[in-house]
Amino acid sequence: MAHALDDLPKARTGGCLLLRDNSWSDCAIDGMRGDFRRLTSQGTRGFCNVNAGRHHVVTNHEDEPIVLDLVLYPGETLVRRLDVDEREFVLDDPETEKKYLALAAGGSRGAMASALVDYEKAIIAARGRAPELLPDEVARRVGAVFVTAAEQAARGVDQGELMEQTYKAGLELIGHVMLFSHIQKFVGLFSMAASKHAMEGQYELAARITLLGLSILPGEPWLLDLLANLYSDGGAPASALPFSEEALRRAHVLPEKLAQQLRSTYAEISVAAQGS
Repeated sequence: MAHALDDLPKARTGGCLLLRDNSWSDCAIDGMRGDFRRLTSQGTRGFCNVNAGRHHVVTNHEDEPIVLDLVLYPGETLVRRLDVDEREFVLDDPETEKKYLALAAGGSRGAMASALVDYEKAIIAARGRAPELLPDEVARRVGAVFVTAAEQAARGVDQGELMEQTYKAGLELIGHVMLFSHIQKFVGLFSMAASKHAMEGQYELAARITLLGLSILPGEPWLLDLLANLYSDGGAPASALPFSEEALRRAHVLPEKLAQQLRSTYAEISVAAQGS
């Protein structure tokens, strides 16, 4: 059943991915590598016309890969900054992020257009085929890997081994357009599997299962919010706070009712963390 927020044109080409301080001379996105500096008339800042769904960025720095895995909602602009000292893509400071979100508004027709690589032309054209809507059989296969991994987690199987399995399954989603309903169906499956253990007071197990879901949909805000709640309920609000903050930064991609829950979570965990 289609969701009220499903918008196919927006899901196909409505997104932007901004990577501040990235080393654009040796970068790959979704398996396509190049010197992206040559594809913009200004200093390269990121990609526009990006399809919603799973993406995988690898930047080489001093001959070592720095990886960013993410799931992009339809029409979303996501901002990250490459921190070479930490060897990861991190959240930008809030004021800078706000500025870049405004500059990126409009994508290929906005104020930052000349600094954005056209994902549709550069990546999809090089791949030789347009991304199709996520096929049901792929979604079922990825979901089945998660369900099996969640069951094994409950039996005490090594978390690292399970994360490898679910991460690999998540990579199957790359190259497919994901509608809002596609993402939320996965979120529902993952959160239900975790929540049943949380209701039994098994917060650590519930958190491990949520992490399995996040390896398939990295950075998904509702799952980050769930993880923050699980850590907080399990007695570690200080550990929960970074996940709640990251979720809050993306609250705007969710319906207002869910966004309000993320804001409430952050407020509660902030108070709890200060008192811990």
